[in-house]
Amino acid sequence: MNEAVVESEGILELQDNKMSRKQLAWGILLLAVAAIFGLGAGWLWALLEQLWPAGRVVFFIVAGESLVFCGFLISGLAAAAGLLCLVPKMITRIGRKTTRVLVRIIVHLFITAASLAWLGFWLISGLNALMSDYHKVNAETGESVVVSKPGFDPASFVVYTPKSPFVYQEVYGISSEAESGHFVSGHCTLEKQNTELVLTCGEDVTKFPAPES
Repeated sequence: MNEAVVESEGILELQDNKMSRKQLAWGILLLAVAAIFGLGAGWLWALLEQLWPAGRVVFFIVAGESLVFCGFLISGLAAAAGLLCLVPKMITRIGRKTTRVLVRIIVHLFITAASLAWLGFWLISGLNALMSDYHKVNAETGESVVVSKPGFDPASFVVYTPKSPFVYQEVYGISSEAESGHFVSGHCTLEKQNTELVLTCGEDVTKFPAPES
């Protein structure tokens, strides 16, 4: 009878160890994902800050600001899940109660500080993504532009032409105020006429030189 109990306890202990290894693997994987997305979002944010003074924006399938926002969101969620897998189990293994309580307080303070910093970056990137509305407009002849409505002025707009595959340069020398008083960036068409591009957005028509191929 005693041997059966000892054997049963040994099996349960082995199962607990396997679960711990599984939690450790998931925790490390999630923290790695958090680090990759966090560093990627930070790098892209730094690139946007560098390009913005020169009138350039990054546009992949969506605008760079939206990618930064999503990157920080995924990074924060993955970090939270990874810490939940690792931290509670590690703290409970500390034998002395005083040490365990002290470590728990330090860990909570560290997580709180990191969460506040992450929340600040996430909110700022979210506001940047919401304040500017970007739309890519393609012409049948292959040219493309990105049209943006910066801020909350309904009449203002900015047009960008390709500088490189993912970087667009602001077009200078055109009016940035819609004559209609309300610029609609999501309903635009683009066509090429000789050496000019003609951007039509509702009632507003904007002409500017076509970029050199």
